[in-house]
Amino acid sequence: MDNLHKRNQLSSLLQQSPIWLLPFELLREIFSPLATQGPFQLRHALFVCRRWYNVIVSHKKLWSTIIIDEEIVDRFGLYSISPDISRVRAYIRACLDRSAPLPLDFTLSEPFEGSFGPCCCSVLDELLTSGEPRHIQRCRSLSWFIGYIHDDFMPEVATLLPPSLERLEYLFLKGYADNRSLNRFPQCPRLKEVHLFNYSDGLSPKYFLDRDHTHVEKLTYTRGGGWTDLDIPYIQWFHAIRTLVLEDATPGDYLEYDDLDEPGNTNIAHLHCLETLKLIGSIPLEIMKRLHAPILRRVEIATGDSAPKSHALDTVPLVLLQSVTEVGISICDSDDETPQHLQRIICGTPLLTSIFGTSRIGELLAEEGWFRGLRLVYHCV
Repeated sequence: MDNLHKRNQLSSLLQQSPIWLLPFELLREIFSPLATQGPFQLRHALFVCRRWYNVIVSHKKLWSTIIIDEEIVDRFGLYSISPDISRVRAYIRACLDRSAPLPLDFTLSEPFEGSFGPCCCSVLDELLTSGEPRHIQRCRSLSWFIGYIHDDFMPEVATLLPPSLERLEYLFLKGYADNRSLNRFPQCPRLKEVHLFNYSDGLSPKYFLDRDHTHVEKLTYTRGGGWTDLDIPYIQWFHAIRTLVLEDATPGDYLEYDDLDEPGNTNIAHLHCLETLKLIGSIPLEIMKRLHAPILRRVEIATGDSAPKSHALDTVPLVLLQSVTEVGISICDSDDETPQHLQRIICGTPLLTSIFGTSRIGELLAEEGWFRGLRLVYHCV
């Protein structure tokens, strides 16, 4: 009786609180910003009261983002000797059922390795094989950490992928070159943006079909293990992109490959539609020399988190800047010679009309007489 009395008191207090008076639709809008974090972040809110439970469960958008990350793996004990696969499968099934028929955003950020390898297919089975049509066909974005997948189990996962993903618009693959079992990625006729994170030596790309490349508008290519001549074919495969982001995530103590400038290396990325190029970190000059972009209009240069191996502004060959009209510069550098590097870029861009940069870059340029004589617009961002 005491417990029942306390529950009645709590229910009475909730009904008197201002939040209880909020309309159902407004409560849904309050929860909506959490949609991008996945429904797992709402697990405590589900048990506040029946009204909140009904609001969350009936809001399809809240269940359309499925994230399998370290928190999920730990929560369901998937790395344990006897993982409870049924619980995580029930969670994924609930997300799929409650979000249907909305587009899905699926992220697999935890690598399948160790004792998790044998159960990886079972965990993904709900997404890859259930439903009619299969739930995987609802995917609008797919982020997949392939790295370190056990060779005994990746072939089986690869066979579960359908021949095509009709709705997929965004794809992120990390560590794809480590595995030789994923020979072909499904056809993706609506694919618009691709992010490849490569941190190992790989062969020429074989994962994508030629007919998909012309639809991709933006490519982000991240290198985490030293740049090689083999990186250029990966970029060239998406030859119709309008935006290219090159990011160096190589650890500072990692040795650079020294085969970039060998005479036999002739790979060139012909990017005839490229309009915007963004550089993050220290991209080797020899990689930059292999980019051919005749209509390039905007270049953005940022220091990034990796240890600089050379000045960031020196990695851009002047031949690449001949058609550029806008340059963005965001570098954290106390080098006394930075103004000289700025002069090289600005004076080496004949069609330049405007510059975007930090207040520090603006201060450096304001002190230079050569810059004051130019008719350029500077925007502080």
